[in-house]
Amino acid sequence: MRPWHFAVLWVGIFIAAVASGVELLSYLSYLLLFVGAAMWVTARLTLEGLTIKRTVGQAYAHLGDKIDLNYELRNDHRLGKLWVEVSEQSNWPEPLTGRVLSIAGRGSTRRWKVSVPALRRGRFHLGPIVLRSGDPFGLFATIARIPADALILVYPKVLPLPFWQLPGSFLEGNVLTGQRSLQSTSMVMGIRDYRPGDAVNRIHWPSSVRHRGLYVKEFELDKTADLWIYLDLERHWHRGEGETSTEERAVTVAASVVAKALHEHRNVGLVTTGVRAEILHPDRGTKQFGRLMQYLAEVSVGGSRTIAEVMVETLPRLRRGASVLLITPSLDRAWVRPASTLRESSISTQAVLVGSQDTDERDRARRHALLGELAVAGVRTAHLLPSMNIEDLFHEAMNAIA
Repeated sequence: MRPWHFAVLWVGIFIAAVASGVELLSYLSYLLLFVGAAMWVTARLTLEGLTIKRTVGQAYAHLGDKIDLNYELRNDHRLGKLWVEVSEQSNWPEPLTGRVLSIAGRGSTRRWKVSVPALRRGRFHLGPIVLRSGDPFGLFATIARIPADALILVYPKVLPLPFWQLPGSFLEGNVLTGQRSLQSTSMVMGIRDYRPGDAVNRIHWPSSVRHRGLYVKEFELDKTADLWIYLDLERHWHRGEGETSTEERAVTVAASVVAKALHEHRNVGLVTTGVRAEILHPDRGTKQFGRLMQYLAEVSVGGSRTIAEVMVETLPRLRRGASVLLITPSLDRAWVRPASTLRESSISTQAVLVGSQDTDERDRARRHALLGELAVAGVRTAHLLPSMNIEDLFHEAMNAIA
């Protein structure tokens, strides 16, 4: 019964009692008035003394993983709570499971865990937590929103790529580029004052003794073993939705290559097309892995800037001896020429052509022509069919070489 239903009922009984003079109706109206007041006071007390905490099992996860949310509800009031509904507001892809429970008083606690699947890449905010309770008859509700903000990053899937081999790199000598590296490399570009969090093995002891303070070495970005990944996010050629879309499969390929290359101690950089050319400069180590994964967690298809335009624009940034992996669903042959130019510049070039299910005869003809031109240009290419496992990427190319 809603509060206004109760109010209409009481007014009706009160008017009937005054008009008829029946004492029973008068007593009933007084009783209802007393019950209504008592329930209102009870509802106001239902959330008194309640505190709730939520901890997240991990700050990030990969697509398809389970994330554990641990809740603890505590009641410091001397009276127990008959029922409390706990829910959470968030931008998670699906509503988070709530719970209705009762709890005793005087410091009693209730704990439970909720496991939620990571169904979509992105940055998700949890909180606030909403507590809802009321009187036993449900006339009055009490709601409290508890600030408990948390951030969860859902990275793309990282799959093993047993058939993809890192291209070799040509060492041309140590050429300073002015770009600092977050990891230790073979080139030292200078020293600076020590800052909290700097590794002890970076301390330059002779300078520290000379200047009577701690100084650390700054390292130059090693350009001789760079792997550049070009991820095409132009909207024109992308098809599908969800995990089977060309967007999701292309991002998964990029993330898997990043993981394998960094595991083998290579410098990895990323260039994305679409709205504009986004460039993340090459580096190595766990910091670079986190940086690239955070970026890949939030990228999406959009814009009309083609991979051919971005390749021409960014070509001066690539040094001889670097390697390039192109990941694109584009059937436009305009990007074959820039790819062959990379090879002519002694830049090892590979390509992954991400196929879609929504193709017709015209698209199939375009694809065959594109693959033929890439073969003539000497660009090793793997065609990722819609029904093909990403783990088998370059399997056909390996068999062709064998």
